Amino acid sequence: MIDAIVRRTLVERALIERGDHVLVACSGGPDSMALLDVLHRLRNEVGITLVAASIDHGLRDESAAEVAAVGEFAESLGLPFHAARVELAKNEPSLQARARAERYASLQRIADGASATRIAVGHTQDDQAETVLARVLRGSGLRGLAGIEPRRADRVIRPLIDCSRADVRSHAERRRLPFFEDPSNRQVAFERSRIRHSLLPRLLEEDPQVVAHLAALADQAAEINAWIEEQLPDLPSRGELRTSISPLLDERPPVRALWLQRWIGRETGIDVHRPHLIEIGRLLQGQGEVLLGSGWSVRPEGGDLLLEYRARRRTRSNRL
Repeated sequence: MIDAIVRRTLVERALIERGDHVLVACSGGPDSMALLDVLHRLRNEVGITLVAASIDHGLRDESAAEVAAVGEFAESLGLPFHAARVELAKNEPSLQARARAERYASLQRIADGASATRIAVGHTQDDQAETVLARVLRGSGLRGLAGIEPRRADRVIRPLIDCSRADVRSHAERRRLPFFEDPSNRQVAFERSRIRHSLLPRLLEEDPQVVAHLAALADQAAEINAWIEEQLPDLPSRGELRTSISPLLDERPPVRALWLQRWIGRETGIDVHRPHLIEIGRLLQGQGEVLLGSGWSVRPEGGDLLLEYRARRRTRSNRL
């Protein structure tokens, strides 16, 4: 049973408070059905009330029936149930990302209507490990290594984040919960599927504990990121395109890098990646100019760092 792990996660990661009204997002897969079942079993002990919701993306013929089955299961537990449908074109680019964005937007609207204080989703420790691997493959920095946040500022919580996918599925099977398999989870066209079914199994052959190790790495990165956040000096006023170089040189490199990312990103809308930061670090010691992309550049001037925009200037892409 995963009840004890979820109970510990709820408490140690401070995912809930007594009196919370939790919207449980349930797709009909084994992870989310197990999540709904476990939270229902723990609800009185941890002092929460529940409402269930399911989003139909309309991408498969079976999806409407699966949402209806989730509703029947929620009703069997005596829980209110909400369903919503989002319209997506099957051939639109970045389909998974678009579906995810629409799903979370729908869940937020349902949570508002149901006065829910938390939105619980069914990501497991394996999902965390896959996310960390995906971020590594994309060249992510320390912030990316933090992976999936167990608790987000927008009410989303992940009570299964310390449970392995195998244990969650075993729970669903042992409890004879109704659940459905999404065939898209095995489509090699999606990065997540390739990591899950090809890359991660090879790593597991080298180390059977690699999932737990990657999840632990995410926790450690999140702790370091939180410390860096606490050290950040205040940003200049919004719209201020000039800042003094001297205070930046006094900061530790990780603090300086995040500060620059925040300031430049806020003023230009550009995602500042590590290659940019390396170049800007050299810039702080001398002269020159770093082209950020989309017409923006940064250069030193009179002891300051200056952001400049020239609409007709051709600059290299900000995707370095």
